[in-house]
Amino acid sequence: MSAEPNHRHCRVCGKVCSVDDETCSRACRDAYARRVQSKRNLQFLLYASIALIAVVFLAQFFR
Repeated sequence: MSAEPNHRHCRVCGKVCSVDDETCSRACRDAYARRVQSKRNLQFLLYASIALIAVVFLAQFFR
């Protein structure tokens, strides 16, 4: 078995890719970008929900 000393594995499919790249192909790059964007959107939704709940909770004390 010949092992490449300097390589990485694709973040999407796990294939071997260059040390400079995080993904092995354009399709994997696009899938990874969609996944990252989805995580950002979910994180924003989580923080917005927490902020909304905090505002509603605090608004009850200022009536």
